[in-house]
Amino acid sequence: MGIHKLMTLIQEKAPKAVKTITLDYLTGKVIACDASMAIYQFLIATQTMKQGMGIGELRDDKGNLTGHLVGMFHRTIQFLENGIKPIWVFDGKPPDLKSKVLETRKEQKEKATEEKKAFLETGDLEGAKRMAGRSVKVTWDMMRDAKKLLRLMGCPVVEAPGEAEAQCAVIVKNGQAFATASEDMDALTFGTKVLLRGFNSKKEPIIQIELDEVLEGFNMNQDQFIDLCILCGCDYTTNITGVGPVKAYKYISEQGGVIENVLKKIEKENNYPWKKKKYHIPENFYYKEARELFKVPAAERDKKTIDGMLKWTKPDEEGLKEFLIQQKGFSEIKVDSGLKKLRGCQGKTNQARLDCFFNQGQKKTSNSFKKDEKNKGSACKENTNSHNNTYSKWYNDPFSIPGKQKPGSNPLAKKQS
Repeated sequence: MGIHKLMTLIQEKAPKAVKTITLDYLTGKVIACDASMAIYQFLIATQTMKQGMGIGELRDDKGNLTGHLVGMFHRTIQFLENGIKPIWVFDGKPPDLKSKVLETRKEQKEKATEEKKAFLETGDLEGAKRMAGRSVKVTWDMMRDAKKLLRLMGCPVVEAPGEAEAQCAVIVKNGQAFATASEDMDALTFGTKVLLRGFNSKKEPIIQIELDEVLEGFNMNQDQFIDLCILCGCDYTTNITGVGPVKAYKYISEQGGVIENVLKKIEKENNYPWKKKKYHIPENFYYKEARELFKVPAAERDKKTIDGMLKWTKPDEEGLKEFLIQQKGFSEIKVDSGLKKLRGCQGKTNQARLDCFFNQGQKKTSNSFKKDEKNKGSACKENTNSHNNTYSKWYNDPFSIPGKQKPGSNPLAKKQS
């Protein structure tokens, strides 16, 4: 889903659906987290650039990337310290309808890799850093290591039969979690009741989007919303040339909320001899197949229950030390510090302070974001575990992340150009 396309439409047509919150508001809640999306974010966030050294990435002694493990370790601790129970959900086999998009993304990554090399040769580190982020690849081994880490930490890990955001949405719809945490707006199309975005942003607070409010603002039901999202552009079919989110919303609203009527309208307009043919409907516009996938994703079709998987257990401290310190080169001091925090989360009552709860829960429109940034931290500023305090350090100084020290003093922070 085009993130900015749908988000802009929601801000315009359903501003009441959007809230800005901090972690305090989520205390006591279970969150289904899109692990695959988070891993990409962590790998990009831990990249650094230095003049004469090129792009630096966190790696172990064998040269394997570890930035995703750093991110998973500390975000999970951060969630637990704030009384949030994360369910980490990983992608399974992508739908066949997504093959074209995946092939395009592969080509784009290869192109970005070549452009990164070219920027480095000319000394343009900003350009190289930009291309480095676009060329990030997540391997099966990296996913395996992330799952192992999370299980050792005592968190439930769910391997989705298909898309992770679809599985997250099903977990939320089943009442097993409060919200989906993902940057992918498709989670709303799959039917998650609440979507949380922005955990990795230093400039904005966490954004909470409520599906019921979106549907009310759009004056649509879920089926109509799905057709709107397909028209706006999704990963499972090509777009109708010339139809953007504004036109898609207008068409769906005026044509009974179904794509079939929209297509008839477009074809009729295209046949007017006095009008220039404006919109082109491609032969491979597989809207029916995409619609079915959104309505009944693999996570819905899979009859296997995940109830038994959704259990939080005591962390395996010895296992974590062996994995992180011995295998991945993490600093023993920092791992011990993390384990101490994990022990402190056991049996925690995690009751939210009422002043934070009521202040964070107020609804804000997108126009309030800048104002919120200026005034954030008023009611809950003293909370040392707050999202903004922790992640501003992450971005402003990548070596200030708990568990990281400057190169040369900590095996975890080894960089390779």
